[in-house]
Amino acid sequence: MKKIIFAMAVILIGFSAFSQNTSLLLNNYIDVKNALVSSNVKAAAETISILFNSVKKEENFTQKTELLNATEKLYKAGNNLDKQRAAFDDVSTIMWKLVKDSENVNGKVYYQFCPMKKAYWLSKEKDIKNPYYGSAMLTCGNVVETKE
Repeated sequence: MKKIIFAMAVILIGFSAFSQNTSLLLNNYIDVKNALVSSNVKAAAETISILFNSVKKEENFTQKTELLNATEKLYKAGNNLDKQRAAFDDVSTIMWKLVKDSENVNGKVYYQFCPMKKAYWLSKEKDIKNPYYGSAMLTCGNVVETKE
């Protein structure tokens, strides 16, 4: 009986840690998105590095390899804003799968789309702030899905 209770506790703790890690990854992702929105190359490079290292440190999860490869490509964009933005779409679509499948994401998450770039991103705000164009086309895009 003690073994069963212990096993259930380990499973529950694992699920809890996973949901917290999903929230951590999402918050790190949002920091990257905000840096791209503001066209701040230095902040983008710093937040990309944090996101990449967070993904590397994570325990295994379904999309880990896919997300690790995408964040590595984003990381390798270095201090080039155009390359950062180009690599951001792949990270965004994988992050959406992760967030959408998670049971415990705090607050609403909006999956948004830029028709000009044909690229997606996630946001915690419904208002459009396009990371692919920054101030040039800040409000270009629309919400395509919402995770509550």
